[in-house]
Amino acid sequence: MKITKYPQSCIVIENNNQRLIIDPGSLVSPKFKAESLLPIDAILITHEHQDHADPLLIESLLNNKKVPVIANDSAQAVLGDLVTKIVKDNEIFEIGSFRITCRELPHVDMIDGSKGPKNTGYIVNDIFFHPGDGIEISNLQVNSAAVPIAGPDISPKDIFGFIKEIGARTVIPIHYDYFKADPVFYEDMFKNRGLETKFVILNNGQSCEI
Repeated sequence: MKITKYPQSCIVIENNNQRLIIDPGSLVSPKFKAESLLPIDAILITHEHQDHADPLLIESLLNNKKVPVIANDSAQAVLGDLVTKIVKDNEIFEIGSFRITCRELPHVDMIDGSKGPKNTGYIVNDIFFHPGDGIEISNLQVNSAAVPIAGPDISPKDIFGFIKEIGARTVIPIHYDYFKADPVFYEDMFKNRGLETKFVILNNGQSCEI
């Protein structure tokens, strides 16, 4: 599969000439036109925060076409009729050549210490995990993952523990366009600390194969 990173936590996944987009948020539009993200076969939303789900960008991506927009019920309550499929924890469904497993995991605490909204991660074809704004999950082993490295309550210890917990051998850092972090710093810090993990640092618009 081909993975392309866009600002904040937006990821496009390509497989057999089909494309998913996860978390097209408000930090994407200032740098990329919606047309540059097309075509897409489905939109997946992890949670309701605008940096992960920008209604105006979603509408532009849909462009009056019947593309499924998939989210949990909490995000649907915010996005309304834009969402066409509500998913639950451990639900499995298919879109073309993609097999998608939904896993709920806690959103990191907010800056005031309050709990975040319901957060649904997506495992794609059993090999790639997008956790939204979550860094704590049990009973999951996956080869590759996007991992948020910055946020209101994300520490290096949290990131290290999360990567070990899921056993990811390939990590694509995300979620450092608003809360700032240097992915190279994390790559260097985690070297020689027991993680047999390759950090794939992608610029916005850059791709890799997993």
